[in-house]
Amino acid sequence: VVRRIFTNSRERWRQQNVNGAFAELRKLIPTHPPDKKLSKNEILRLAMKYINFLAKLLNDQEEEGNQRGKVNKETGIVQEDLLQDMLPCLLHF
Repeated sequence: VVRRIFTNSRERWRQQNVNGAFAELRKLIPTHPPDKKLSKNEILRLAMKYINFLAKLLNDQEEEGNQRGKVNKETGIVQEDLLQDMLPCLLHF
């Protein structure tokens, strides 16, 4: 009986940690509306899409900056309003 209680407690703690990690990841994914309820599967899929989007955006910004020569040496970001460029794309997540 004691062993079962310990095992159940450990599993409950593990599940709470997993759920907490999903909640933190969910906060980082832009969606419309921002408080839209997502399943764990949706959170993972959207996180992958968002990471790929950001990687492509960074790559495009670096290429554009190399062509224009306006890359900030510290950040590597082209000197433009990056958020304004990203906003329309983020609404699709």
